[in-house]
Amino acid sequence: MKEGSALLVALLLAVGIAYWSDHYRLRGWGARPPVAEPVFPPSAARPPSAPAEHLEVAGSVDGAARVALCEELQEVILGVDAALLSPQSPAAIEQLAARRRMYVEKRMALGC
Repeated sequence: MKEGSALLVALLLAVGIAYWSDHYRLRGWGARPPVAEPVFPPSAARPPSAPAEHLEVAGSVDGAARVALCEELQEVILGVDAALLSPQSPAAIEQLAARRRMYVEKRMALGC
């Protein structure tokens, strides 16, 4: 019985030493808790934008050409609407919305 108790005490002593040595080896006695690094807010800086698209609409177009141009502009607007339905980054959404607004203004200028 004495041998079993001595072995149990030796085992507990070894476990305690192993625990405390692992516990304090990495941090040491005067260790401070880890400090989280500051989180910076997302930057508001924007990359330079691409040059704006230009779609010149001549003022004097005949009826058939005007109708064809109106249909073409409507197809482009529908394409932009479809692109806006898919997940995009905020910058891409802003760019697509500006493009759509520009084509709608062109259609309004033509009287479509």
